[in-house]
Amino acid sequence: MKKDFLYVVLASALPALGNFIAVAVALRHLDPDWLGKSYALLALFYVAIDLFNFGSPRIFTIERIRSRVSTLIFLDFASATGSTIVFASLTVSLARTGLFAQPHYFWTLLAAPACYGLSHFSLGVLRLYGRSGLVCAISTISAVSRIAVVWLVIAKQALQPMLPDLLLLVEAAYGAMMLVAYLGTARGGNARPADFASYPDAERFNPWTFRYREFLSEHRKEILGSWYSNAIFSGAKHADIMIVTFILGPSAAALYRGVKSVHNLAFNSGQAFALVVSSKLGRAIAPLLRMRAAAVLAGVAGTMGLLMLTSWIALRVHLFPTGLLGAPALQFGFLFAAFLGAGVIFMCRIFSLHVFSVDRRWFVKISSLEVGASLLLVSLLSYAFGLIGATMGIALAGGIVLALSSRIRAKAAPVSI
Repeated sequence: MKKDFLYVVLASALPALGNFIAVAVALRHLDPDWLGKSYALLALFYVAIDLFNFGSPRIFTIERIRSRVSTLIFLDFASATGSTIVFASLTVSLARTGLFAQPHYFWTLLAAPACYGLSHFSLGVLRLYGRSGLVCAISTISAVSRIAVVWLVIAKQALQPMLPDLLLLVEAAYGAMMLVAYLGTARGGNARPADFASYPDAERFNPWTFRYREFLSEHRKEILGSWYSNAIFSGAKHADIMIVTFILGPSAAALYRGVKSVHNLAFNSGQAFALVVSSKLGRAIAPLLRMRAAAVLAGVAGTMGLLMLTSWIALRVHLFPTGLLGAPALQFGFLFAAFLGAGVIFMCRIFSLHVFSVDRRWFVKISSLEVGASLLLVSLLSYAFGLIGATMGIALAGGIVLALSSRIRAKAAPVSI
């Protein structure tokens, strides 16, 4: 059990780390305008994926659903179809604006969302089958592949026009590997692990005879609720890159993608940390909420000092090519806003898990607020203050969410006694 848990944490952290390294290297060596267009295309890809992600593994955990059918892979076929149609059609349209990259080969626009869209159920159920190590291995291969693509394009300048195709092929390979792993596990006699053994009468899925309309009618609330969670919460993690691309242009969006790589690393690390200490998190948070004002101010001052030191080091080592921002003071302010946002996001993930365990209705409300506030503030502040404003928008939205989460926890705490 501990080994599976470690694999789950690594499978969450390693892709974020791989993306961070790949983006940091790409920003140093590749044309920022083409890189920004390529990352805008990749952001559109993820938005299209999340828009049709029904969260089939989450739905499968509902007892009355898994007691009826042995798989929900058919929902992934619907996801793959919808994502492919939307991604391919929007790419052709948005590429004409000159802000999004157009892949060299059209078939990559079809292969990437089709393969990735078929991996949702596979990813979740492989973990239920006790195959977290296999999931971790596939995630590690994908993370290394993203870095390898960047190094290949840097080493061979002739391949630079192929960057969007190569990035999409990595996503297609990830989805294909996950689907093949699931099919191999299911056919290998482990299609129903021990904790599902109490449902021997579940209908084996037959795509030709399964009553789709009846199933969707009976479970539409569960399906729509799961879809809302993925489409709104997950899709918003990438929509801001598209917003920055439209407002500030591809070059600025490329640098903003570097900020997002830091934020995604903080997001995944915060989730992993919260899961690791989830059993002791309540006892750890309670004293923090009762701290005196002087102690809180001292903690904030210490954190700010650490963030300023980190920003200064990042500026000195040229972590990102911030020279386009102008004066060193502006570059420092940009990096400080980036790391401040990362710190706030890390804390938000910890409190988010706790709010979820206390009051799921408030969790949905706060998560919706986080999505709306992030996109609104990024849009307004980037228009008013440029790239630094866009970066500050994430930090401000996270600060609002963190403040609300701590208050809800403080009010709900007596109920759990």
